[in-house]
Amino acid sequence: MRQFFLILSMSLMALCSYGEESLSRQGTMEQSTTPRYLYKMLSIQDWKVSKSSPFVKLSAADKDFIHFSTDDQLDKIIDKYWGDVLSFVMLKVDTQKLPGRMVFEANPGGINRYYHLYDGAIPLDAVTESRFIERRNEQAKHDLKSLPVVQVGEPVLRQLARPLSKEDILSQDTQDLIQQMKAAMEAAPGVGLAAPQIGKALQIIVIEDKSDYHTSLTTLQLAERGRVPVPFHVIINPSLHIIEEEKVEFFEGCLSIPELIGVVPRAKTVRVECLNEMAQPVVINATGWYARILQHEIDHLNGVLFIDRAHARTLMTQDNYAKYWKNKSIFDIKKSLGIY
Repeated sequence: MRQFFLILSMSLMALCSYGEESLSRQGTMEQSTTPRYLYKMLSIQDWKVSKSSPFVKLSAADKDFIHFSTDDQLDKIIDKYWGDVLSFVMLKVDTQKLPGRMVFEANPGGINRYYHLYDGAIPLDAVTESRFIERRNEQAKHDLKSLPVVQVGEPVLRQLARPLSKEDILSQDTQDLIQQMKAAMEAAPGVGLAAPQIGKALQIIVIEDKSDYHTSLTTLQLAERGRVPVPFHVIINPSLHIIEEEKVEFFEGCLSIPELIGVVPRAKTVRVECLNEMAQPVVINATGWYARILQHEIDHLNGVLFIDRAHARTLMTQDNYAKYWKNKSIFDIKKSLGIY
């Protein structure tokens, strides 16, 4: 009997040891399989404070542990917890830079599992990307598209636009204005829009040159202009530097002067130093048509319009351009108009 209890005791000890080892391995497995990047939603105000701190400022919901989402959980988390918030920030976080203990588990009372960080924090240098998220209902989108583009003769188009502070950029008013500019540009449609064009003397530009806009041009014309699709982006407080002095000439138009078009010489290659919509520094190196768009829009911030730089003899209506000149080379047009 004594031998039986000894064997039973040893078996139980082995079983317990095996259970502890299994749990240990399971914990190690969860740690080792944690995705390299996870996502964290944050209010604009908390992100604003975070940028001047070594660690990301978190809300009270992260008191016991820090909530993270995987890529495929984002839609569900945003709808559930941020559905009523019009504007917020989504952070992409490098988990290899996180101090603390990461656990893949269900929320209290739930069944779906998420990554939770215990006894840790999010260092600012662990944030590899921050993205501003704007959610609006259909009525709000419709209201934004009704915003008018001001026309030549409006005093604001000849004023110097003022730069924005980081606090200005992250304010809700500026974030709303950016969305209004985007909607106005798309409604026009256009490839760029500066804040003075909607009546605001501020150093803000939105740009997007969609591939859909290129369908009326031949492959040769696209190559001649150096025109390629450019995704939507925001430029604030830009500083323009001419990299290549060589000038190229093409017709330009403007949403604020919708009837006219004219040949404008522009630098072929430029560099722009600016801030984006999250007040982060950005450097843009551009050539071809993108460089032209940048120069045109930055001119707006200085009260300069394309008609100020165009060859006066090439100014014409959009209709007459399409009727007589559209398929001619710039060289032939200048020769025909007596420009040398």
